[in-house]
Amino acid sequence: MEKNKKAKRREIRFVITIVLVMLICVFFDLLTKILTDDEAFVVIKNFLSFISVHNIGAAYSSFAGHVIMLIIISSIMILGLVVFNIFYKGKSMFYCITMGIIFGGAAGNLFDRICFGYVRDFIKFKFFSFTCNLADIFLCVGIVLFAIYMLFLDKEWKKEK
Repeated sequence: MEKNKKAKRREIRFVITIVLVMLICVFFDLLTKILTDDEAFVVIKNFLSFISVHNIGAAYSSFAGHVIMLIIISSIMILGLVVFNIFYKGKSMFYCITMGIIFGGAAGNLFDRICFGYVRDFIKFKFFSFTCNLADIFLCVGIVLFAIYMLFLDKEWKKEK
C-alpha cells in the first residue's frame, strides 16, 4: 500500500513538472510574440534579427492556407503525446522537463493558429533561410532531448532493444 502511495505521489510530481514547464514555455513564447509583432530590428549585426512574419503554413510555409488541417494535426499530435505519457512507465524528471518543453512549443504555435489563423514568427538568423519563434525552438530542443533520453538514458527502452 505504501509503495502505491509513493508511486502516485511520484506520478503527480511528474504531471506537475510537465505542466509547469509547458506553461513557462508558452508564457515566454507568447510574450516574445507580443513584443515583436509588427516589429523589425537587428539584435546582433550580421547574425540575428527580429522581423515579424505571419506564417500561414507549417515549416518553410508548407501547407500554407490549410490552417484547419494544421490545427487538427497539431491537436492529434498533442493528444497522442498525452496518451503516450499516461501509459509510459520510464518517466524521470529529465523526461518530464523534456515533455513540458515539447508540449509548450506545440501549445504556443497551436494557440496562434487557433486565435489568429497564422503563427507569429520573428527570429531570423542570417545563416538560415527561414524565420522561427520560441515555440519552434522549444519543439526542436524538446525532440532532440527526447531522442537522447530514449536512446541513452531510459533503462526500459534499452531493455526492449
